[in-house]
This record gives sequence, C-alpha cells and structure tokens, in this order.
Amino acid sequence: MNILLFDLENGSKSLGNHTHIQKEFGLPVLSPTTFDQFNNTIGQIYEIVNEEVDVKVGNLTVKEHRTVVKSKDPQLTIDAIVVDTFSELSKKFQRSLCDNEGMMKLNSWGKLKNKLDRVLEYITRLPGVVICNCHAKMSTMDNGESKMLPYIDGSTKEDISKWFDFVLYTKTINYPSGENKYVWHTGHTSMYDHAKDRTQLLDREIDQNYQTVLKAANERGFEGAKILVIGSPGTGKTLALRTLNSTNVETKKTSKPKVKTKATTVEVTTNGAGTEIPTTTTTV
Repeated sequence: MNILLFDLENGSKSLGNHTHIQKEFGLPVLSPTTFDQFNNTIGQIYEIVNEEVDVKVGNLTVKEHRTVVKSKDPQLTIDAIVVDTFSELSKKFQRSLCDNEGMMKLNSWGKLKNKLDRVLEYITRLPGVVICNCHAKMSTMDNGESKMLPYIDGSTKEDISKWFDFVLYTKTINYPSGENKYVWHTGHTSMYDHAKDRTQLLDREIDQNYQTVLKAANERGFEGAKILVIGSPGTGKTLALRTLNSTNVETKKTSKPKVKTKATTVEVTTNGAGTEIPTTTTTV
C-alpha cells in the first residue's frame, strides 16, 4: 500500500525517520510549512477533471456532469493520503489572515470558514483512502454538557464531520498495572458529538487498527474511505498509521494485562496473659 503522508507538525517521528517511513509507506514524507505550500504541493500531484457520464433513469439516459480529482501521473499509485494534522493546516491559513498584532478582522472569519470548507471538499474527493488527523479540545456547552470538539478555530469545527465516512475519537484505557491501551470511539454521544460510522458495521469502541475500518468500507462497497480521527496529542493518532499496511498488524491474540495478586498469611500467637494476637504478613 502506497501512503503519502503530509507531516505538518513533525508528528511523523512517532513512526521513525523519513527514510524508514518511505520504506514502510512506499512514498516520501512531505512537510509543507505554509498553507499555500500545501496547496501548491497537492496541486502538482492531482488535477481536477470534468467528466460527462450517461446515467440511466428508467427509460431515459441523463447526461450528468461530474468533477473528479485524478493523479497527474497515471503511473503513480497513491492508495492513501494522510494529513497530519488538519488542525495545524487550518492554523497555518489562519495565521495568514492575521494582522501585525496577530488579530483577525471580523470578515476574516467568514473567509477562514469558506477556505477550510473548500480544502475539505477537495481532499475528500481524492481517490482512495483519505485520513485527516485532528487535535481535540474540551468545550462546555450552555447546558453544562461537555463536548470534545476538533481543535479548529471558527465554525468549521461544527460541521466538519459531514465530509467523512468515519469520524473516530481516540480514547485511552488505563489498566491497574499501569499499562495503557488506545482505542477509537465510533458511536455518537453527547461527549463525542461528531463520531460516526456510515457502514454501521463497527463496534462502538475498537482497537486503533485501520484494517478494521477499511474492511468495513470494503464490505459496503465504498470506493476508498474518508476518515477523520479526533484526539488529544499523544493518544495514538499518528502511531496508528502503521496499521494501514496489514503486514504491520499483530495477528497474535491479545490478552488483558496481568495484575499481581497479594497473598496474606495470618499467624496467631499468645501473650503471657493468654490473649491471642494475630500477625498479618502480605507478599506480592
């Protein structure tokens, strides 16, 4: 599987150096430093093509005009595109809208929303698998409820999920032994407001394994899969990209961490007055 990774905040170090990643993913890591550089780079790889398709509607043949995005090089195979992270990409554009004091004018917020929507529409039209990682922040609503929202300024964070087939929230399970396990939450709740699974095949919580998600998409006949992963830094968003290649997925059965048990021994002695005194000894 050829995977093209856009590393916008040096998160790829979780996977190794760029040489190692290129060996694993089949393609080099790209690291644009500005929003315009990202647009220019992706524009050198893909192009927008207008097509006319005949669609049968009953006994009628309707000509439908479609806009698709294709690779400029027919010999280039890109199975998956990863934007890590979309949060940082949005901030790069937001910085370009700020004045010398770092402030945005009122009309710039509308420009931010329109630009980010256009970018999301474009990248979710790319062929194959598209993955956008996004940082999260906790927000308290007027009714007192807490929601975990994408860390994106402006109103894009309110409806970003509409562009994606899967919206997965990272979650950490802490075991008594001190070990941690990273999982994805797939079902909508008041906390995980954007979470969704258009296939309706995934459990509400699954291991962070892209093979599980791609299998569900294939079963439903999706042409590729558009995936948004939302979570705090350090909760497995980038590390999980290793599972895009099935050869990196462990096939052995996993077991729960072992919890050490304590053995207690009680010895009874008597004092000079004949009173029994219990003495407790605990070993691990």
